[in-house]
Formats: sequence, structure tokens, C-alpha cells
Amino acid sequence: MGTAGAAKVASVPDPEQLWRELAPDGGRVRCAVAWSGGLDSTVLMHLMVALRRLHPRHLQLRALHVDHHLQPAATQFRAHCRRLAREWRVPLTILDVKVGTGRGVSTEEAARDARYAAWKAALAPGETLLLAQHADDQAETLLLALLRGAGPAGLAAMPRVATLGAGRLLRPLLDLSRDALLNHAGQHALTWVEDPSNQQQRFDRNYLRAEVVPRLRARWPALAQTLSRSARHCGAVAASLVEVSARDLEAASDGAGLDATVLRRWPPARQQDVLRAWFARAGWRSPETRHLEQIRKMLNARADAHPLLQLPDTTVRVQEARLLFDAPRSASPKPHRPEAWRWRRALRLPEGEIAVSRDAHGDLDLSRLPESLTVHVPATAPGRGRSLRKLLQELAVPRWERERLPLLYSGDGAKLLAIADLWLHPAVQAGPGSSRRGRIVWRPQR
Repeated sequence: MGTAGAAKVASVPDPEQLWRELAPDGGRVRCAVAWSGGLDSTVLMHLMVALRRLHPRHLQLRALHVDHHLQPAATQFRAHCRRLAREWRVPLTILDVKVGTGRGVSTEEAARDARYAAWKAALAPGETLLLAQHADDQAETLLLALLRGAGPAGLAAMPRVATLGAGRLLRPLLDLSRDALLNHAGQHALTWVEDPSNQQQRFDRNYLRAEVVPRLRARWPALAQTLSRSARHCGAVAASLVEVSARDLEAASDGAGLDATVLRRWPPARQQDVLRAWFARAGWRSPETRHLEQIRKMLNARADAHPLLQLPDTTVRVQEARLLFDAPRSASPKPHRPEAWRWRRALRLPEGEIAVSRDAHGDLDLSRLPESLTVHVPATAPGRGRSLRKLLQELAVPRWERERLPLLYSGDGAKLLAIADLWLHPAVQAGPGSSRRGRIVWRPQR
């Protein structure tokens, strides 16, 4: 259990200063403090409790404690938070998470991902999550990013404000040193729990904190403040690059993919920024620089080549001069027996669900569509003929997607009427005189 002795250093902001940042318009605010039970988050919780006394009708406060179940001391952390939560009358929610490590993912990174996922799920719409990281944490984050060879976005380190799920994230102590927090804890006789894992120098951050940062600070006393300023400069550059990349992404977009001919016009650095923006838009983790270089090389592949790059989250392919994502799957489906379908009800298939939806502006004439159809999957099943393959090529359907597309034939199987929601035979297309319109909706299984 830690206690603090007084130190002559700058103090933490007074509660009213924090209130102006939380509620600039003076309205009602809902806040959740990410409370580990350590020094930093305990000081932040103490500040918020004081703020609640000043604004009892306008501040709704609660605490979120994440238990990673990674060390025996986790039980002590939980008990400490519960005891203080009762004393300070703060509603406390324990978030139990399971930390799993995948390929190339450290325990630190996996724990962080699990923690943020739990916070994101727990936040209510419009609620603010308060994190207690301070200037020393920011300095360590920037140094780690430098050692990883990160670009401007990584060197921006931790933002003060960010969106998180249905709410937002705020780090109100980011400009303060740990000594300032110790000083506050000493003045108010606060207690906290020391994390034993902080002494384990096999973790990169702990090694920097114990061995590297003290030596740097001995030579440059204002280290934390200077590095924080550098992080803010990098953040401004990163924000500008995001705006430029968003415009470039719009120019290069071809549906969900990217037009390789457009990307090839730009220099390598600009291509990499667009690729990062493309991954972010799709919800995938940004790839490493070496993977970005491999993707760039794929852009110059021969027209008849179909290069691909398998990543931990997804697969990137080049098809018909388009860069496309393809989520990895265990195996290609086997062709299955044709299935009769009365289209007034949706049909579930192993590959997804297909339905006919009424739509006054749809491209399908419902009065021309037979009551019963025959469904074949996949579109690459044997015996479909050269004309079908040519049609799929004209539609720019990647080969791996053809394995899961349903073909809709007339009830007797004689005439192909539709390919999923990509193509309709002229015989069933809606025209100016069509009074009953609709459209085919294909929802592939992901």
C-alpha cells in the first residue's frame, strides 16, 4: 500500500478548472473514471469526488475498474477500489476481461486492447471516460513510439481528447508530472495500491521508466514537458495528414476497394498514407511498414496476376486493377444441391441470406419474377458455361467471391435471371411501366 510524502512541486488543477474543461457550457455531465487503484487514478478519482461536491446536480459520477486477472495482486486492487468507492459514495463497476495473445502481440498490448474494448462497451451515449495518464506517461509513450520507428500519428502519443464508442475519452492530467500527483496525494493523505508488475523490467515501459528516463531527466530536467510538446507538434502534423489522406482515399476509392491505377500516380509516402486510411475505414488494424511496402509492390503486378498478402486480420488482393480486402476463411465452400425458393420469404444459405425486398425505386419487376426460383451456389460450380464466366469478369467479381455467390434461375432451371444482387436478366428488369418494383438483397456470411 502506498502513501505520499509532501513535495514542493506544482499542484494538480483545482476542481473548478477541471469542471470548465468537462462542462464548458455549464450543463449536466456524466463521467466515468477508469480507476485501477494506483496513485494516478486515485488522485483523479479524489479530484472528481471533490468536483461532485461542488456541482452535485450537474455531475453524475461513477468508476470503472478493469480486472485483467493477470496477477494475484488483482484481488487486492479490486478490494481497495471497493473500499474507497463505499467511503466516497461512488458507484463502482468491475469489468472482468480475458487477455489473450495472438501472433506478434505482447501481453501489454493484449491487455491494453482488452481494457479499451471493455471501456468502450461500458460507456453510455454521451458519457466521458476519464483516464489518469500524466506527462511522464506521455514521455514514455513517445519514447516507445520512437523506438518502434513510428510515424507522426504514433509520435503524437496519447491525445488529450478522443472519441470512444458512444462517448468520449479525456485525459485531464496529461500536462502534470507524477511528482505533482504525489504531492496532491500527500496533502490529502490518500492511499493507493502499488502494482507489483511495475517492477518487472521485461516490460518495455517499465524498463524505460526505471533505467532510461531517470538518466535522461538528470541531464534534461524538463524532459517530460519537452517531449509532451513534441507529441503535440506531431499530433498537429498527423491531423493534417489525416485530412489529406481522407481526400486521397475518396479520389482512389472504387466501391469498397481502391483503384490501383490512381494509386500508382502518387509517390510512395502518399500511397502509404492512403493505405492506412483505407485500413482504418474498413476497421482493420493499420499494417506494419513492411506490409505496406508489399502492398505497394502488388499495385504493379501484371494484369493477369492475382497477388495477395495474408495479414493477421484480413487478406489484401489485387483483382482487375483493384485493391480489395478479403476476410480470411477456413476453406472454400463445396457446391451444394440446387435449392427451390419461393422468394416471398428470405432464404438462408451456408454462404449468407438472400431476399427480395419491395422498393418503389427498385430495378426488379416483381410481376415478371416467377413465384418459384432455383438457387445454385457457388457461381463457379461446374457446368455453368463460358458465358457466365465472362459475365462475372465483366462485373469485376473477384474469383474468391464467386465461390459464394448464389445464381437465381427460373423454376425449371432453364434461364439465369439474377446473380445475387449484382446482375438482373433484362426479362425481369423493371421498366417505365412497372407498377410492382423491388430489389434483390444479398447478405453474405462473414
